[in-house]
Amino acid sequence: MASKIARELERSNLIHRPLKADESASLEADSLKKEVLDRRVILDQAAGGDRWTHRGLGASSVLEGGLLQLTSPYDMDTWPEGSPSDGDYSTYGHVGVYRTFDHENWDNFNRISFEIYPDCSGMSNPHIRVAIKNDGTIKIPDIYNREGSNVINLKDRRWNVCSMEIPDLPRDGITELEFCYDMYGKDRATGDKMKYRIRNVFLEKVAYPNLSKGWQPRSKDIIFSHNGYSVEQTKTMILAEQQTASFTVIELETGEEKFTGPVHHVSTSIGSFSVVDFSAFKEKGRYIVRVGELLTRAFEIGDAADRWEDSIWKSINFIYCERCGCPVHGIHGSCHEDILARHHDRTIIFNGGWHDAGDVSQQLVQTAEVASALYEMAHQLKGHNDPLYLRLVEEGEWGVDFILKTRFGDGYRATSAGIRIWSDGIMGNMDDMTARVHNNPYENFILSGIEAQIALFMEDGDILKDKLTACAIQDFKYGVEQFELRGFAPKPIFWEHTYMSSESLFMATASWSASLQYRLTGEASYAIKAVEYLDYVIDSQELAGIRTDDGKTVAGFFYRTPEKKVIQHFNHQAREHVYLQAFSEILKTQPEHAKRDDWMESVRSYGEYIKFLTAFTTPYPMIPSGIYHVNENEDRESFELQHLLVGEEAKALYTEQLRQGVRLNDDHYLKRFPVWFSFKGNTAVVLSTGKAASLAGMLLEDQELISIAESQLQWVVGKNPFGQSLMYGEGYNFAQQYSVLSGEIVGEIPVGVQTFENEDIPYWPQMNNATYKEVWVGLAGKWLSLLSDLYAYDKQSEA
Repeated sequence: MASKIARELERSNLIHRPLKADESASLEADSLKKEVLDRRVILDQAAGGDRWTHRGLGASSVLEGGLLQLTSPYDMDTWPEGSPSDGDYSTYGHVGVYRTFDHENWDNFNRISFEIYPDCSGMSNPHIRVAIKNDGTIKIPDIYNREGSNVINLKDRRWNVCSMEIPDLPRDGITELEFCYDMYGKDRATGDKMKYRIRNVFLEKVAYPNLSKGWQPRSKDIIFSHNGYSVEQTKTMILAEQQTASFTVIELETGEEKFTGPVHHVSTSIGSFSVVDFSAFKEKGRYIVRVGELLTRAFEIGDAADRWEDSIWKSINFIYCERCGCPVHGIHGSCHEDILARHHDRTIIFNGGWHDAGDVSQQLVQTAEVASALYEMAHQLKGHNDPLYLRLVEEGEWGVDFILKTRFGDGYRATSAGIRIWSDGIMGNMDDMTARVHNNPYENFILSGIEAQIALFMEDGDILKDKLTACAIQDFKYGVEQFELRGFAPKPIFWEHTYMSSESLFMATASWSASLQYRLTGEASYAIKAVEYLDYVIDSQELAGIRTDDGKTVAGFFYRTPEKKVIQHFNHQAREHVYLQAFSEILKTQPEHAKRDDWMESVRSYGEYIKFLTAFTTPYPMIPSGIYHVNENEDRESFELQHLLVGEEAKALYTEQLRQGVRLNDDHYLKRFPVWFSFKGNTAVVLSTGKAASLAGMLLEDQELISIAESQLQWVVGKNPFGQSLMYGEGYNFAQQYSVLSGEIVGEIPVGVQTFENEDIPYWPQMNNATYKEVWVGLAGKWLSLLSDLYAYDKQSEA
């Protein structure tokens, strides 16, 4: 096997046990090596624990030798006051110990370090949350309670030496430091009581702290794609602006200097940088780059199969470890067997598929999209890499089983459950939760498309193929019936993964599904529906263009409706790619249609829009969020669909966030990061937009768009201002993430880089919290789906 992780794959039995990460390459390991320049004691043997106070449930005590101890059971026999009666998105309560400070200024310190000893029998991921309150110029936590807390994942029954760097956290008026946790219930393996001991809490100043805000790299960092570069595409690295004149590409194995070039000094809209460009060097292999006295770590030049295969295995690992209802070694037993979905006189046990995120909630549409992506990727590997192909299909079948399991057969489906605990698996007691059930046309359209797509990917003779085909046809019919009866009237369901959907996205999804039904059955009625639905999408696209202050015309983006009042945005969830999927499928299935040229013009215009956006984050590869109209916050209905859990303050903050972006004209601003409030993180946005770029690139045979698409993967694996791989266990400097119930999993990807308050610059603190650091199984699906296009393009180019 060519993969660099072949030995780990063998030990995991091709990922039937979790892969292990090399934690020596982690950000936390690097942080603990740093020189301490100054230190102040918060808790040690001399300071004692008399200044600390208990909060919440459980108990705390001060032990001999300056140790704090927190203890509690794993669960309670009631939900906390204020929780829903069925415990939806609830834990069993808070356990904490805290110390107050009199508005102390900690600006001269940039790290807090401590040691923790968990004693948590049978718990897969002992963890502690460290929370800071600041009552200075900027209040911490913020109004959405998203800033100032860090969940640290621990190894059980050993002293864990921990640190958290806070170089950009407001800390000019500190009033509290807390160690705490929530009670998340019991798995089959879990004991009765958990215990944490805490010692040696220090406030420190360390040399060369991590970067957590802004576009400028640190002075000694070279920013590059940890997974390397394509032979034919652009190959660049980024440094802070400096005087070094040249760089050298060095072959890793031989030490031979293979290529030398000048370091370019560039000024863009986000700052001044030094850029290494070795696009002209096209030899496959493994290399390092030297710039003055600085050296990169190893990277690869090659095709997609050379550079990205490891990440496919790791993505499978993350998806597998998120399985619900299936024992996963070292993580959980056959979980959530008491989550029930009821419709009339029928009941479904709502477990299966994959857990949604760092919590263990369940979302049908997200599981279905991941299953589809697994089959997409498998299709590209069929006949080329049998072990990987078969493992992708095997994991995909787990998702297909859940898609079928959750259908009631009359248009109603079980769709989601807000699970934040390990339930006991016994029906009839207080921790039984209720799954949401409804007949929503959008969900039937998207699921019928996924069912059809997977059926088309399946081999003839697959036992599931006929069933999926029948379900796809039936579910599409249910979608049409409800849409023709009620139109867009049934609003998206709060907390569902379809909540932010607009009317134009609805119609793009319906058109895409109709084209797949046509390909599946050959029945012309589906082709007619696909055209009808896509007409609505085109009517919602900006094709005439808007004029910018500098005389440019920008077109190609989509509005939420044909009235063209509110532009389509994504700020957490993201399905930007569905627009292009609709065009791609209709062009495949109806290539001779009279409207073909109009469809291609829409794709071309969208492709030019993507190229326009990229100039605003150069030299970084991240595609900006997009264009916003200044009055979008006046449309209350769409604004509430786009922004969860906000109050009246969001309307004014919308305008403030636009002003932090780039003014295009009196009515429009460009935002590098989305307008967002309580839910932040842009990985889904960049991967979905990258997928849209790859689809447009293949339709237009446009190499630039393909390069833009691949560069979104590069942003995730290191080519970002922080030099961190956001995929755990892949590349270098990967950090702990918010995977609170399951622990760190190789291949996990967090919701993504955020911004601080209303700024429009990247912010990526070590603070490990929902939502931005929360791992999200849907991102592994988006990763595979985008990557499948790159594999397809490589095949297309070779042909």
